[in-house]
Amino acid sequence: MCGIAGFNWKDRDVIEKMTGCLAHRGPDDEGRCVDDRVSLGHRRLSIIDTSARGRQPMRFENLVITYNGEVYNFKQLREQLESKGYAFVSDTDTEVVLLSYHLWGAGCVEKFNGMWAFCIYDKDKRTLFLSRDRFGIKPLYYYFDGGRFVFASELKAIRQHDLSLNIDKTGLNSFFYQKYIGGERTVFENCFKLKPAENLLFDLDRKCITKTQYYDLEAHIARAAQTPLAERLQLVAGTLTDAVESRLVADVPVGAFLSGGVDSSLISAVIARGRKDFKTFSIGFTDRSYDEVRHSRQVSQHIETDHRVEYIDIDENLIEHVVGRMDEPFGDASVLPTYLLSKMTRQSVTVSLSGDAGDEVFGGYDSYQAWNIARFIPGAVVAFAKPLVKLLPPSEKKLAAAFKIRKFVDGFGADVNRRHLDWMSTFADTRRRQLLSEHFVGADCLVDTPAGASLLSVQLNDIHNYLAEDILKKVDLASMLNSLEVRVPFLDHRLVAMVLSLPARYRIRYFRTKWLLKKIASNYLPAAIVHRKKRGFTVPISAWIRKSELIRQYITDRSCYTADMLNYDHIQRLMAVHLNIKADNARQLLLVFVFIYWNAQFNPTAH
Repeated sequence: MCGIAGFNWKDRDVIEKMTGCLAHRGPDDEGRCVDDRVSLGHRRLSIIDTSARGRQPMRFENLVITYNGEVYNFKQLREQLESKGYAFVSDTDTEVVLLSYHLWGAGCVEKFNGMWAFCIYDKDKRTLFLSRDRFGIKPLYYYFDGGRFVFASELKAIRQHDLSLNIDKTGLNSFFYQKYIGGERTVFENCFKLKPAENLLFDLDRKCITKTQYYDLEAHIARAAQTPLAERLQLVAGTLTDAVESRLVADVPVGAFLSGGVDSSLISAVIARGRKDFKTFSIGFTDRSYDEVRHSRQVSQHIETDHRVEYIDIDENLIEHVVGRMDEPFGDASVLPTYLLSKMTRQSVTVSLSGDAGDEVFGGYDSYQAWNIARFIPGAVVAFAKPLVKLLPPSEKKLAAAFKIRKFVDGFGADVNRRHLDWMSTFADTRRRQLLSEHFVGADCLVDTPAGASLLSVQLNDIHNYLAEDILKKVDLASMLNSLEVRVPFLDHRLVAMVLSLPARYRIRYFRTKWLLKKIASNYLPAAIVHRKKRGFTVPISAWIRKSELIRQYITDRSCYTADMLNYDHIQRLMAVHLNIKADNARQLLLVFVFIYWNAQFNPTAH
């Protein structure tokens, strides 16, 4: 991928600083476009047409683009453009995006199949046009104070400007609630994310922003549902195969992550049918409770890939390295092994496919099973069981049953979508109020939830929130720190709408998750792999917190609490209970550590 940056005035020195701190996103080349009205910058990770002809910012007549992404149907769009008389000087998809905008205007993004975040400067109309892909695979941040407009792939580039940035209280609550900051908010006031499927037009003369949503997933689901069911079922497998194959197009080596779970195994198996000696990658933990290498090796042997494996331990140097490079607090611990997986993968390839979004699209989470079970259990049974559940001992084992049962019982009876968010939460309202005291903001103000109580509404909840702001952000952070491009076939927009248009029984059937995906996978993989119990990509954070002097130091040292927003005494009680193994507070304490450490490194008001 690449790194993009820009702002609405002339300053060559600052745009160089912005692109300089994005060098990890694009180590192969850099460029800038500066005139009296704007400064634009780019860092390039060369993937398609690696020659100098693909250098950015790229110009065509009155237009200039700085672009981060891949449009997988660019060859088909190029043919359409050539039929309209356009001539090309490169083989890049960047030029296709630029000329598509020249011909079709803002509507061009509706024709793209891929992932992107870009800005197009129109010198004649005196506008900046920004766009982000449908599901938020690629990030795009901006700052606006009524006069100054600054955008970039990462917040750290925006912070190269002399801006007065204060922590946003609502964004902080969002982080402690869900371990990420959702929606358009960021950790700073006046800094925002362009949301998935949004376009933004900035008028350089009037200094005003207009945002529009160009893609409505629910509307496309309803449209797909008009196709006969039998035809949709037949189309899903073919669309999935096409989504995988189109994401293999590159002028650099391509591989795939392979954890041994059904999602990444199916992606790798589809690739392996058409390619020999295809490289796949996985990592394992020395803690056998968390290690899945044997499963990835089993898959690799069956589909005959060139499989690379490394065993890892998470140490304090790694924690400092990754957390210290976060734009804003982010508490998904699996970012650490994802970083190491990306680092290992980058030694062999420049692009990797992943199985991300398989759970959200095809219905793979435990919380979806909980939704199904909750429909049939009388409330009186849950009320009777609640006191007994509190007696269950804490466990550090991966995906412990006690943890799931507690979550199920605590959330039973609430609104379906709120219950789902609380199931996924770290500090639900009661615990977050204790943590943040007067800075507390209730969950109802943090996340917009879809209406309805169906499985589809719960999945849409995840796609708009958890997928966009946690899963995809994690992968972008971890992979881009290693200059690795990751592509996500399960988020081909044609496939997403088609699968979600199917009746719920094709996703959750009794106690079986991802029913349709597993049926497709059975054409590629043995039953033992397809129906193996879901494990996920989690890490032993309880043990880290007990062993790590770094984490204990930041959590227990009062002088580290420079932001004066957290209840120190309450945190010490959480820590003491955890260290005495009377409760497992690892997930909560990890968020506390991440915020304190991040704040010490990056918050300009902390010193």
